[in-house]
Amino acid sequence: MIMKKFLAAFLSVMIVMCASVTAFGATKSDVNKVVNTSVAYAFDGKYSQGGYTIANAKNFYILTKSGADVSAYKEAFFASAKDAAHAGTLTDVGTLGEIITIADKLGMNPENIDGVNYVEMLKNADPANYGASPYNYLFAAEAASAHGLTDAADAFCGKMIGFYTIGTGTDFWGGYGTSADDLAMFLITLKYGSGDYSQYTNDAFALLENTYSADGYVNYTPSADSTALALAAYSAYGNKTKADDVYKLLIDKFYDGTTGGFKADYDPYYATADAVFALAYYLPIADADPEPQQPQETTTKAETATKQATQAKKDTGKKSPATGSTGIAAASLTAAGAAIVLAISAKKKHEA
Repeated sequence: MIMKKFLAAFLSVMIVMCASVTAFGATKSDVNKVVNTSVAYAFDGKYSQGGYTIANAKNFYILTKSGADVSAYKEAFFASAKDAAHAGTLTDVGTLGEIITIADKLGMNPENIDGVNYVEMLKNADPANYGASPYNYLFAAEAASAHGLTDAADAFCGKMIGFYTIGTGTDFWGGYGTSADDLAMFLITLKYGSGDYSQYTNDAFALLENTYSADGYVNYTPSADSTALALAAYSAYGNKTKADDVYKLLIDKFYDGTTGGFKADYDPYYATADAVFALAYYLPIADADPEPQQPQETTTKAETATKQATQAKKDTGKKSPATGSTGIAAASLTAAGAAIVLAISAKKKHEA
């Protein structure tokens, strides 16, 4: 009975050890699978059903950046943008930024789409006109940076900084304070500026970590939205180690394998859209997919035996102690095996 318990415990330890020494970040294929199921759930299942105009430009921006096929919606979207430009109602910098980035992703020239120069419009737009949310400064700064509008990008970053207080963070909503979501969008926006914003970014990342919990990043409660936007922020700044950890947290706590989207207390479609937005930032730094194995040349049993014998002679007495995950596992197995042998031996002596 003692030996059975010992063997069971030994096997449990070895399973945990083998899992821990082979843990890596997600591969690009892993991420793309999540993106594809999320798009099918939130966009095919809801947001795309009515098509896209500039009224829901953010969702079309997220969908386009996901790499999904948006050809069915492109014409109507840019027709609505053209109509608004001609009517003089297309003035907020966020929507202009989204239009430009969408055009860039689709291989179009945003300086001339149906005769409209959206880049020039962004350059001349009033930086104070951010539309419905200060989050829109991110989309404006991204587009400005991509098209060499350094002064405009810096102006948008400056407007974002106007909402920030060192030590307490952002206040976008007039007294409601900061959150993981707000800090993440603030951080990503500053990534597109040309100035030295380290005083603000260092502080914002410290505050962002204060919103961490084992159940996800917090905005009142742990949520997929907050965790996804934290992932986007770490990814935008190239912190792969942290991004890998937050990606795992996002998947483990919020990914719904049944729907293919992300779980939320309030709106799972919105949470899933935030996740798709974040994964576009994470994908470039995710682990590369493993190289496909090359087909091995067939050999006879005799040839294989000869090669193994030759290699064994070369290896005898020449190997240094094993290192890395394989070495750890091998050493652990050897030690544990020795323990089993000693235990069996002791048991026999006791019985004798």
